[in-house]
Amino acid sequence: MFRLAAKSVRHNPKRLMLTAFAVALGVGLIAATHIFTDSLDRGFTQLFGEIYDGVDVIVEPVTDDGEVGDPTSGESLADGLDDAVVQTAQSTAGVDLAMGSTEAMGALIDTDGETLSGGGGFGPPTLFFNWTGVEDFDSATIVDGRAPEAADELVVDVDTAENAGISVGQQLVVGGVAGTTSATVVGTATWGDSNNTQGATLVWTTLEGVHAIAGGDHGWSVIHVRIEDGADAAAVATAIDAALPDGARALTGAAKAEEQAQSLGEALKAVDVFTLAFAFVALFVGAYIIANTFRIIVTQRTREFGLLRAVGVKGQQVRSMVLGEALLIGIVASVTGILLGYALAGGIIWLLKALGPGESFAAPIIPLDAIVWGFAVGILVTVASALLPAIHASRISPMEAMRDAAVQNRRGLTMRNIVGGALALAGAGLTAVGLYAGLERPYVYVGAGAVLLVLGVTLLAAQLLVPLAFGMRDLLARVWRVDGKLAATNIHREPRRSANTAAALMIGVMLLAMTATVTQTVKAVANDAVAGQLRADYLVVATTIPGPDDAAYVSGLKDVAGVDTVTRGGYVEADVDGAPAEITVLDTATAEEGYAYETEPSLAEIDGGVFVASSVLEAGTAIGDTLTFDGPDGSLTLEVTGEYTVEGDGQYFIDFAQAEQLSDDVEIWQYMITAEAGADLAQMGTDLEAWTAEELPLFALQTPDDLLELANQLIDLMLAVITALLSGALVIAVLGVANTLMLSVTERTREIGLLRAVGSRRRSVRRMIRIESVVMSVFGAVLGIILGVALGIALIRALEEFGFDTVAVPWGLLAVYTALAIVAGIVAAWWPARRAAKLDVLEAIAFDG
Repeated sequence: MFRLAAKSVRHNPKRLMLTAFAVALGVGLIAATHIFTDSLDRGFTQLFGEIYDGVDVIVEPVTDDGEVGDPTSGESLADGLDDAVVQTAQSTAGVDLAMGSTEAMGALIDTDGETLSGGGGFGPPTLFFNWTGVEDFDSATIVDGRAPEAADELVVDVDTAENAGISVGQQLVVGGVAGTTSATVVGTATWGDSNNTQGATLVWTTLEGVHAIAGGDHGWSVIHVRIEDGADAAAVATAIDAALPDGARALTGAAKAEEQAQSLGEALKAVDVFTLAFAFVALFVGAYIIANTFRIIVTQRTREFGLLRAVGVKGQQVRSMVLGEALLIGIVASVTGILLGYALAGGIIWLLKALGPGESFAAPIIPLDAIVWGFAVGILVTVASALLPAIHASRISPMEAMRDAAVQNRRGLTMRNIVGGALALAGAGLTAVGLYAGLERPYVYVGAGAVLLVLGVTLLAAQLLVPLAFGMRDLLARVWRVDGKLAATNIHREPRRSANTAAALMIGVMLLAMTATVTQTVKAVANDAVAGQLRADYLVVATTIPGPDDAAYVSGLKDVAGVDTVTRGGYVEADVDGAPAEITVLDTATAEEGYAYETEPSLAEIDGGVFVASSVLEAGTAIGDTLTFDGPDGSLTLEVTGEYTVEGDGQYFIDFAQAEQLSDDVEIWQYMITAEAGADLAQMGTDLEAWTAEELPLFALQTPDDLLELANQLIDLMLAVITALLSGALVIAVLGVANTLMLSVTERTREIGLLRAVGSRRRSVRRMIRIESVVMSVFGAVLGIILGVALGIALIRALEEFGFDTVAVPWGLLAVYTALAIVAGIVAAWWPARRAAKLDVLEAIAFDG
């Protein structure tokens, strides 16, 4: 039977070609995801190996819970290791040399005030390292000029020098936490073997220079250790680690490289899960096409199967034959999909390298997991989707050989409607429970209800499409006469096939409509927050790391002409009743002049206490209770004097007066500035920008409109990414429309021949097929839009506790989706309509299925 299945596929490839391509697209998305992340993983693993290749042992600071920073990303800028730790490492047996290294985040600014890297923008960081003179420890090689010898001398990585037009001998301004200083570029250098900085700017200066940029000596970020010849790196690392005080650890350079590679691998798993979800959506849509295709093929081959049964073939063998065909299609589609995924991933990597941010990608190869997942999913989806049609084929009796496939008895829709109705009711019920039952995490119930509701509506689509097609028959007949009437009749007489075709498109459009509704609502919430709550005229916002708590900066901003009020926002880390927390710090007396905080009572009435989020009150804390705060430099017991009613903004809110008793280093992340009445806002902005560039180069001046534009850009980018990922499912859905029409044309060959024989023109036949396609496409799109918008609104309502108190429907995008559905219907019908119109009349009339 397998040989018979192979011959059937070989002799009739056209009817399964689009089905195979639909599966290949889904498999291609899965393969591309694995190839892309594998290439990135291998690239970074090689990079980490280069970074730590010349370092035998690493000593680095750790937190109480074992977390570590990344000395190449600026995450380890907190208080680090002291000289005593360096001496401990140096005095360990087997150690040849131990040296500390530290870094600071800053900015490079041209003498005319133009920021060359870092500073007043949101992008890759500019990192300053102290030059040790040991090439393995610096991971840098001088290319031009010399090493820095004074605090005002710099060596810049070669890529930054080229991109920013920096040359040896050029005067620059260096911006740091403590302001700006002048410096001279004395050299350029490569970092590692390939200067693969991932877009970051790397600068080397002396230790004193780094301290000046960082605003003081914060200890060593990391200690590099070189062992003696013949010593064992692992043993030396173990010995150093045993001698270290709390808050530090030692490990080999190889172990550190492996650890960072593993950490990256964990992060890439999240990328895999995110993108694979869309790949499985595409395959889910493809499953409808596969099932539809095999159902139609089984119908068309009724006489063939009846003859096989008549000559003694068992029903089980017929079922095996159909599943064998599905298996072959799955194998071919999986191979094609894997190769397609390789091409797709390779193209994306090539594009990223051409644009700049693709330096860390290794040459793409097809990893084993891409092959395993590709074959497993491609074959499983294809065979599983063909199972019900195969069972139906196995039940064809020998007497069916005497019947015409076109007039055979068709299964009713009763069971399909019962199951669909039950799923839809269950989904609607779960969604209602999530929205109105007052349960915790209502979005979980809404999400589960949405899945059931979509499945139910998919099964009930025939009950919606058939009356629609029948009801549109007169309208279509008035517009396109008999062609429109025939198109509506064709949809009406094959409800299952038409509904499955429309449902595939419905799912893709539904996800797009739901995403668009959610993102449009996020935009509306952001607009409301800026227009209704942000009262400041300007904001000075940290772009890399927070700034120090220095009253001189507040005074400097107030001295700018036109400024009325300056209010700060920052944070401090402390234990609250023994549990670690990040405490939001505000100038409570003036905070509401910059932003309309939603609190009860007003922040100005905090009275030296603490405001807590609603979740803290729900956990058992009450207004009037006291909480103990243990900070790095002090402890306080504060009374709970109010509630902060918006979730997600933090849990504890105190004034700077209290925060400065907990820590000597309260970190500032923004200043909100309001103007005097009648002030020239444009001139004030120019003056603030100049002051910020000089005094706070790691901050950026923003207007409310700037923040809103940035937020909208990020939202639009997210929508674009999701739309691109869903495009695979939409392409598959359009292929499904084309495939269904192609098979329908084959099934109706005699009917089309008779129409041509009684006078129908080729143009009329083409028009009839196109109208069918457009009706199914528009129906699927409209149903998807209705479902997507409804579920998007339900999800937003379920997230109300996170500040989503409004709903915005993207009517413009929905109109675009509907128009694209019409275009998709016309495109999908092009080849089937052309083929139908070209049928020879006599051959078509004589066609026997």
